[in-house]
Amino acid sequence: MHIRQLLKENSPLVYVLLGLVSGSVVWLGVSFWPKHDPWSAAAILAVISAVVVMALTLMFTIGPRFTRQLGVLTLLLGGAFALVSVWLIVQLPDPSLSTNRGGSVLTVSWSLSSVVLIYILLPFIQAWPGRHQGRYRYRDLYCHSWDNFFILLVAGMLTLAYWLLMVLWVMLFKMVGISLFETLFFNVFFPCLSLPVVFSLGIRLARSHEKIIGALRNIAQSLCFFLMPLTALITLIFAASLPFTGLQPVWDTGYSTPILLCLIGANLLFVNGIFQDGETRPYRSTLAHLTEVALLVLPVYAVIGVYSVYLRIDQYGVTPNRFFLMVLVIVASCYSFVYTLAVLRRTPVWLGTIRQGNQMIALLICLLILLIHSPLLNPLAWSARDQLNRLLSEKISAQDFDFGALKFHFGSPGLNALQHLRQLPEHEPLAESLQTWLTAVDEATSYYQWKNHKQSDGIADQPMVEFIEGNGSVPDGFLQLLGENQCRKNICYLLAADFDHDGVDELLFFDMDDRWVAPDLYDQQDDGLWKREGTVGQGLNKERRHELIDRLKQQHYRLVAPPYQALQVGEDIYLFER
Repeated sequence: MHIRQLLKENSPLVYVLLGLVSGSVVWLGVSFWPKHDPWSAAAILAVISAVVVMALTLMFTIGPRFTRQLGVLTLLLGGAFALVSVWLIVQLPDPSLSTNRGGSVLTVSWSLSSVVLIYILLPFIQAWPGRHQGRYRYRDLYCHSWDNFFILLVAGMLTLAYWLLMVLWVMLFKMVGISLFETLFFNVFFPCLSLPVVFSLGIRLARSHEKIIGALRNIAQSLCFFLMPLTALITLIFAASLPFTGLQPVWDTGYSTPILLCLIGANLLFVNGIFQDGETRPYRSTLAHLTEVALLVLPVYAVIGVYSVYLRIDQYGVTPNRFFLMVLVIVASCYSFVYTLAVLRRTPVWLGTIRQGNQMIALLICLLILLIHSPLLNPLAWSARDQLNRLLSEKISAQDFDFGALKFHFGSPGLNALQHLRQLPEHEPLAESLQTWLTAVDEATSYYQWKNHKQSDGIADQPMVEFIEGNGSVPDGFLQLLGENQCRKNICYLLAADFDHDGVDELLFFDMDDRWVAPDLYDQQDDGLWKREGTVGQGLNKERRHELIDRLKQQHYRLVAPPYQALQVGEDIYLFER
């Protein structure tokens, strides 16, 4: 009861404690972060996420209206963030694979999405006590969503100003040769504890000046009032020009979808700014009709955006960036059709359908964020699976396929897809042609190296095979034995010598594509066809094979009989090996 009463009083001490607790947890997590134990790292990140999210939620909800239900909602929100954080750590690729960007894709995605998620859910938690008959009042959600932005802005400005003063403090004393404050302030401990406390006090400062925050909200709404007609005019003029220009110039830009999303987003932002809580009609008939017509056009832009993303995916497959873009287009489409319905559906309140539509789409966005950062809609897994299916279904050739993306961009799912390709049965049509590419991507240490190697060397039209001695032409019959992409990326070598003393030279073949292989011995049959008889020596890596070829070019060699004869029992021959 004492804690609950303390939360109701909105005391500065509570904000200091919340900042200290969240900062201490972050400092402990950073200081004792396990680099080679993913489960321990997942547990630590889960605790950090839960504590920081719950502390931030309490900063926005403590006060006279704080109830036990708000405390339960705060715990649930922190638990949801903790679960996603655990999944995030488990999905990260091996830390030793520093060149794999899959981990950074998930980390950046969750970092940005978590801000959006908590920003959307906070108004629902704040407005919980003011519900009427179990339903939210739209005015409460609207005011909290705008006010929270300005509260965070004030807290951020205070935190930035505080840290700049700390830097000034350090630099002043450093000028006179005193480095004590640099050691004291510029370490992990001090900023981890002090910055959250200052940020927390900044939130209290902003919340305690409701009139100023309300004034900032009114100013923002006035800006929307003046900018919405211009935005509507741009929207309509561009729509009117499309029948004359066609859509091909739009496709040719390569970035049409982000631009269209910005146009849709500008309309949505300014419409919400002028709609406010729906109690008053902001414009007279002319500007109101202009706004309505602009909203009717938004689904056209949404459809163009959907089709644009579909074309890219159909042509090049799913990638994490296209996956996120597809999600944004889906959300924009939902908003566009709901706002169009608000225009067509005449209600006593101008565009009154926006109220229910905004609430439903906001919750849909939260659901999508959680699903994307779960096994169900993991963008890396979807990308790897789609690219793998495109290759196996021969929708794209092995020569045009980006194996480097699987290794360096798609995280653990991409590495699993590469392993699946390595384990294809020998009878699979693609199995043999993939070996060259798999070897090349295995040898690459970065995506840049992979792309540079592929673009500079490429795949030759014909197998590249040279004799170690002389400049003789390689028999066509032998070249026909090579795989589809064998010796197309690296030059292979032949050594012509009479290994069986029959007066006709055999060919010792050095395949330079495989990572670890022994030289193959080929003999020409009476019908002119070449047949692989076996290998000479043991398997060598590529470096050792290059060394052997250099020695064959520079030094004299001779063929010697084995010290011990082979043993033949029936059809089986047992060779002597040292």
